[in-house]
Amino acid sequence: MPQIPRTRRNRRALACRGVALPVNSFLFVAFLAGSVYADPYLGSRIPKPQPPPTWMEPGEQIPIEGPGWTPVVALLENGEARVRRAWHNVATAQQLLTKARIRRYPRGEPLFEIRDRVIFLEAERGSAENEFIMLVEQARREGMPAGTLSSFMDFSDQILRDRAERTPSP
Repeated sequence: MPQIPRTRRNRRALACRGVALPVNSFLFVAFLAGSVYADPYLGSRIPKPQPPPTWMEPGEQIPIEGPGWTPVVALLENGEARVRRAWHNVATAQQLLTKARIRRYPRGEPLFEIRDRVIFLEAERGSAENEFIMLVEQARREGMPAGTLSSFMDFSDQILRDRAERTPSP
């Protein structure tokens, strides 16, 4: 095969580079643009750090006074706040118990204290839910206007649905 002079070889290489450079840069730009558009859909594989669990302390009660349905509404709002606080505290206690079981720390008496706290808070949740449902039924029987009672009825229905999900079916 005949040798190609060096000058021609360089010209061919430059010609190939001239074509390859725009094609490669176009592909690179297309890749970057595609990754920018796809990023929100793909998300990160690294989980975001979870904030530490917190306990909800009882807030200030709404005063139960006034004419008409005002005291009943205040009672219902206090009951709803108690149920929500109980739900939050049970979830926090269960999260702490799960974490303790996975880590196998603490052991012994501290673990039993966490477990006893979960049991106590579940009982508190049950009593708060029962009391709220009873208050809603009592207000309905007394003839409280439907517009005022509707949000509390919705919440009591939510409690009943939540209970149905919690109880194991045979």
